[in-house]
Parts: sequence; structure tokens; C-alpha cells
Amino acid sequence: MKNRSLPFALLLLFSLHLNCGEDSKNDPLVLALLGRNCMTVPKTVRKHDGVSTISTYQCSASGLVYTCSASGVSYVRTYLSVNSAKLGLIDPPESSMPISQRGLGSYKLITPAGTVGQHYTYTYDSSQRLVSRKNEMSSGVSTFNDYDANGFPENGGAYSYNYATGSARPIGIADGGTVTEYNSKGWVTKEDSGSDTFYESTGTLEICD
Repeated sequence: MKNRSLPFALLLLFSLHLNCGEDSKNDPLVLALLGRNCMTVPKTVRKHDGVSTISTYQCSASGLVYTCSASGVSYVRTYLSVNSAKLGLIDPPESSMPISQRGLGSYKLITPAGTVGQHYTYTYDSSQRLVSRKNEMSSGVSTFNDYDANGFPENGGAYSYNYATGSARPIGIADGGTVTEYNSKGWVTKEDSGSDTFYESTGTLEICD
């Protein structure tokens, strides 16, 4: 008997394309049939103080590039691989905070004029632990070491982490006087640095390799 699974998969993909249009490219079933490895990220992020909106970021994803924009400024994250990115967290679009990242290759801030305002690159060891962050604008380099059991840098106690039971990704990070909180998806929800800033994420996109 002939193997009918491949023609059926192709027919299903065609049907989904007709019925879903552009949204089908982010459908988990379609991506699974295509053999793509993906990670879900927020489509829209509202930054607010509990009452008033500070910024609303509209995001897009293409391959391993995740871009969020607000008020003409774009924040571009380029990942090295999905598997390594899944080990880390999704920070506020405007944050280049390195210690929560795993698999992030570069971070850029693009100004409304189209120029690069910030540019950082990141290196990791064979266990996907953050080793360094280089400021490509000034050539300054920050190094990281002394990791916790899940591979996040402590740097002699400069950073500390809070975990939910059974989770390998933090739900809270203390960095000096700033505490950042994350939900079960690994998406940022709150920053406390003397006053609270909240991040409300809606919709989903996927970065894929």
C-alpha cells in the first residue's frame, strides 16, 4: 500500500493556507508539519504604571529576528537558535538586560531616523550560559560567571533568582535595586525599581529556525 501521509499533509497545509491566510504561518500545526522549531513571543506589549499607558509596542517576527516598535523607535533582537532561546526569558522591548538571556545573539535600538542608537552582542559557553556582552558602539565588554544550577549568572551575588517549583527559568530576578518578574511563559510582567512598571502582553508570534 502506498504511503498517503505526505500527500495528506500537503493537502492539509494547502487547506489551512486558504482558510487562514497570513495567520497560518504562525499556526503550530502548520509549523509542526513543516518541521520547524519555534518559540512563542508577544505580539503586542503595553507598558503602564497601573493606570496610564506609557508605551505600546507592536512586534513582528521573521525567522530568528524579533522586532518591537513604539513611537518610531525599534528594538531588534536576533537569536542564535530557538532551542537556546527557550532557556531564557523575554524582557521588556527597551531592555538590553543580559542576565535573563539565553541564545540572544544581538540587540539593537534603531532610532526614528534609522540610525543605530544601541548595539550589543552576546557570547555563550557550550552549556548556553552567558559569558559576555559587548557594547558594539563603545567596544566595552561585560563578563559573567558564577552560575546558578539553571545556568544563570550570579557574579558573586550581584544577581539572584526566584523559581517556581519545577521550573528551570526564573519567575523573578533581582539585579541591584531592580526586581523583574515573569509569568509562566517567561514573558516579563513587572519591574520594580522603587516604583512599579507593568507589562501587559497580548497576541502571539513565533520565532523559528
